[in-house]
Amino acid sequence: MKRRDFIYSLIGTSAICSSSTCNAFLNFHEEAGIIIVGAGGAGLAAAARASELYKGKIVVLEKQSKIGGNTLISGGYLGVVDPKRQGPLMIFDNEEKHFHDIYSKGEKQGDPDLIRTLVRHSPRMLEWIEAQGVQFQNTVIEIYGSHYPRCHVPSLPNGLGYINTLSEKAMENGTEIRKNCKVTTLIRDKNGRVSGVQYTDSSNKLFSLYAKKAVILTAGGFGANTKLVAMYDSRLANLTHNCGPGSTGEVLLAAEKIGCELIQMENIQCLPGVHPTGKIRVRFHNDVSRFILVNSEGNRFTDEGESRNLLKEAVLNQPGKMCFSVIDNDGFNSYDLLMRRDAIRGIESGDAFKGDTLEELAFKMKVPAKNLKKAVQTYNETINKGINNPIIKPPFWSARTSMSIHYTMGGLRINSKAQCLDRTGNVISGLFAAGECTGGIHGKNRIGGNGICDALTYGMIAAESAINTN
Repeated sequence: MKRRDFIYSLIGTSAICSSSTCNAFLNFHEEAGIIIVGAGGAGLAAAARASELYKGKIVVLEKQSKIGGNTLISGGYLGVVDPKRQGPLMIFDNEEKHFHDIYSKGEKQGDPDLIRTLVRHSPRMLEWIEAQGVQFQNTVIEIYGSHYPRCHVPSLPNGLGYINTLSEKAMENGTEIRKNCKVTTLIRDKNGRVSGVQYTDSSNKLFSLYAKKAVILTAGGFGANTKLVAMYDSRLANLTHNCGPGSTGEVLLAAEKIGCELIQMENIQCLPGVHPTGKIRVRFHNDVSRFILVNSEGNRFTDEGESRNLLKEAVLNQPGKMCFSVIDNDGFNSYDLLMRRDAIRGIESGDAFKGDTLEELAFKMKVPAKNLKKAVQTYNETINKGINNPIIKPPFWSARTSMSIHYTMGGLRINSKAQCLDRTGNVISGLFAAGECTGGIHGKNRIGGNGICDALTYGMIAAESAINTN
């Protein structure tokens, strides 16, 4: 069996079908103006923006029983250049610096044109979603792997504000969101244009839905498909993941079957997450100014401000591929209610620890106390106290963590208009894509805050392009 055929077998994607041959097998035939596949951040941004500009029928197909995708369960941080918030904090940022951070930290594997489009249009995206009703705290921070304080903190926990607001706006404008609808096949007409999709509902009935204007793919990545992940990086085979259950990649493979090119599929990002023997993901690592990582000997082994790719390699090289994130009580109280709740649950499950002293914390972690105390002391003595926060306020907290699959940076090759391209670089008419199902933006490493930035910005762009392109 060929490697590509084997990969398809992992997903079970249906074969390419033309509009004439499929109809004999379909239970229902329907038409819309725009079809959006996936109701996460990118899909709902596309739906909300399209519903403002287009008066025809818009249908969003979501295979899960609820909307939100990975955006809903993310930290919610949004990395965008924003003088309104950064200026008063004496943070000097610009589009060129944002471009440099994305391109250089991705080891120069990202497409410069796609990156420049992202940094150019993301401030417009921010202005647009705020006008829709998404609210943020009046600050920006540097999160794990973001390398600069440009991450906006939403007022609602995680990605709830984006999902609630954008779905409400889309539906107010007449968009229909259908849940439990799994897209299995993309349909191309005799001229090669993508003219619709096949999908199954919760009772496994097969339907066809045709698009007069465009199909926009926003179905996410494949981080929850451990077999497919292992095909591209065998070291990750036994790791946990923090992706939503819908991140299984069948839409990517359906698109490849009709001629779309998949690129950089081996670029898979990991973050500190649940240990394979654990139960609760405790995110003490989110704010890079407040934590350190120590190994099973209590020794600090890396600079927590390094790129996520280098941090992944550093953790994978530790004994047992595990470590601990350590913070103090000021760090604990800086996190939102949901993150603090998970920490309390983590203590109950054995995934987190709390001590009134570092010695007590070390005892509960089962690491040498002298090593942990030295790691914290050295950190406190060497940090830039205008940027980082010392770990000094008891009680002290830690979380057991291993690398978890977080984000797949490879996917469909697109251009700056979010049009899907084939293996020769030609545009596939009628087909657009945005968010984690695309590749070519982040290269080998996605900087913190850029996942939601990418999803919302290119979701917006995909909608605009779909409406304005013949």
